[in-house]
Amino acid sequence: MKRVVLLIALLCAACGYEGADNPLAVERQGAVQWREGQTIVALGTSLTFGFGADCKVFPFDRDCALPDSSYPATLAARLKLPVVNLGVPGATTRDGLLRMIEALTHDPALALIELGANDLFQEVLVADARANLVMIIDRFHRAGVAVALLSFSHPDMIDHTPPDHRLQDKKAEALAYHQMLLALADEFGLPIVEYIFEDIWWKEELMFDSVHPNGRGYLLMEENVVRGLHSFLAANDLYAQ
Repeated sequence: MKRVVLLIALLCAACGYEGADNPLAVERQGAVQWREGQTIVALGTSLTFGFGADCKVFPFDRDCALPDSSYPATLAARLKLPVVNLGVPGATTRDGLLRMIEALTHDPALALIELGANDLFQEVLVADARANLVMIIDRFHRAGVAVALLSFSHPDMIDHTPPDHRLQDKKAEALAYHQMLLALADEFGLPIVEYIFEDIWWKEELMFDSVHPNGRGYLLMEENVVRGLHSFLAANDLYAQ
């Protein structure tokens, strides 16, 4: 049965936002109709790729046949809609911007953006990462694509990070990235998953290494994404529970 979905004003620019101080601001977006054959694209880092789970470990085994437990794969199964995994290990916001042409070739109606963690560890200024994300959001909106943000950091992450973890030296920056993503969501009227690592971060049984979940952890990450976007997904008939 053909499925028609309206991605309504939840993903438009925030009410009253004129963009007077932002030359990249776009007009408020109207309803976007989900057409047959369209996709959801997940643009992100190794956390979107699913590194650390199943077959997605180094060295890669071409003969590995374990099921994919990355959040794009399990989200696709849950929504029964095509979700294209554009996660790349090591990707920064700049890399995400450079992949916009590729992302748009998949004819997305919705883009999930999970970027910023590698910017943090590569010491990219928050202002520079924000500028890249604004351009990504702007390009998606100009193409009629709705956007949702996924935040990797959260104050709770700092509280549960071991004393010798490298994140301890970047606590202020990690919190600044979180606040920047929240502010972008508010500015552009985007839904946001405020903490994709909720109930995962540094639980030994759910972590593959110091920064990546294992297969079980990624299954919980997908649940965090669905819970964080539940109102949006339900409002747009993408998920009804």
